[in-house]
Amino acid sequence: MTPDSGAETKQGRQAERRRKQFKKRLRRPWLIFRHRMRRYLLEPAATRATGLRDFGDDYYATGLDTLLDSLRDAELTFLGRMITQRAVVLGLKQRLLITEMRKRRPEFFTGTITPPIIVTGLPRTGTTLLHRLLAEDPELRAPTLGELVSSARPSTGLSYHFDRLRLGIELYALRRFTPNLDAMHLSGTDMPEECIFALNLSFRSMLFWTLAPCYSYMDWYSRASRGQKYRDYRDILLLLQSHSPGRRLVLKAPDHLGSLAELFTVVPEAMLVVCHRPAAEAVTSFNSLTHALHQAVSSAPDPLKIGDTNLRYFEGETRRYVEARKTWAHRILEVDYAELAADPLAVVRRIYGRAGLPFTPDLERRFAAFMAANPKNKLGRHSYDASDFGQSEAMIAGRLAHYAIAR
Repeated sequence: MTPDSGAETKQGRQAERRRKQFKKRLRRPWLIFRHRMRRYLLEPAATRATGLRDFGDDYYATGLDTLLDSLRDAELTFLGRMITQRAVVLGLKQRLLITEMRKRRPEFFTGTITPPIIVTGLPRTGTTLLHRLLAEDPELRAPTLGELVSSARPSTGLSYHFDRLRLGIELYALRRFTPNLDAMHLSGTDMPEECIFALNLSFRSMLFWTLAPCYSYMDWYSRASRGQKYRDYRDILLLLQSHSPGRRLVLKAPDHLGSLAELFTVVPEAMLVVCHRPAAEAVTSFNSLTHALHQAVSSAPDPLKIGDTNLRYFEGETRRYVEARKTWAHRILEVDYAELAADPLAVVRRIYGRAGLPFTPDLERRFAAFMAANPKNKLGRHSYDASDFGQSEAMIAGRLAHYAIAR
């Protein structure tokens, strides 16, 4: 073989490799956009959208870099790339807007918070039902999804409404690619939603795991510090409160469960309602929801890895909760899922009694009408089995045996 023939062979191999890569990209065209998920490109996109440059405390950068590194292994579909990239840019825009407000109106962020009611617990334990039931009280206010993703509103109304329109389109697309999603969790731009969506600006949030299979990010987040995240959370609550002064916020997010110490340190006024359900049911139901969402955004969802990731994460979160409960028990009301399902109005009366709120006949009629209009399985039945995720009910119950209602 001559030197020239060796060079030609090498060039031939390189050409063949390029052809194969091109064919792979044709089969999965979203790979063409892989390079766009980089911080040095996403931050300028947020800057162009807002005209601002200061992102404030740079603690968020570690989480953002970890997330973007993790997403490179997520095998995202085009829809997945669109949703995750959008969530990142929204978080960055909120950082810019809130930082600008802190500089222009520092006195605003020294204001007092009307004691909020915050619902948490493991996912799939009735937190959504209870949150939306409480939202029927006209004296309380549960922020909507559209409001939460833009708690610091853009300077122009046109930009705000465009963002809401785009959010509605993205929700519609997610529904089309996720069979039975409404039966598992009904969402809408103008419906009460988890305040986790307002915390994407911290890039220390379970939100990104629900959007995409970012396994290494979840491993990092389970160990990451959360103090600065909750200092941002207090500022977000002040913003949300200012949208409707005089009304007490009612909020909800399972993501708070393992962060009680951090939450109560900055929002000591809060009353926490913690929903409990048999751990095997709650975790398996959440495994099923996570898998359904990951199927919509990834070409390679892995139910066994989903089950393992969720169980390890919640084992750590519940241990943190049990430890923090020793200090903050006087700010916590624990609710049993069976009681909530059997007699939701009795649960609400307990909450109102603990919060010092009047429970009037008019409120009772409102709550009863909501329950009558929203019966269980109204939008379909959500079926799941622990074995689909390489687990058993006994194994899950054993791993979370430390987590139960305090007696």
